[in-house]
Amino acid sequence: MTKRDITQQEKPSALKQLREDAGLTQEQVAYRLKKAVSTIRRWEKGDEPSLTRREWSELCLLIGKKFDELPEVMSTPLVENEID
Repeated sequence: MTKRDITQQEKPSALKQLREDAGLTQEQVAYRLKKAVSTIRRWEKGDEPSLTRREWSELCLLIGKKFDELPEVMSTPLVENEID
């Protein structure tokens, strides 16, 4: 493992930082968004390809931020073909 790998692993993701700043655990976010804790972990690690508009909206409400207040590093493509 290189020094760069260690640094990247130790640096919290923007989503994790926002969640922690809101005083929420992964379990609380998962419960409120009706998702598995493993899904929240994948979101924070960047393993999920994207969040739907609804997921972004619910997440923003939960952490008390508007979408345009989110860090640019979190700008993943929105899934357009979600059925409401």
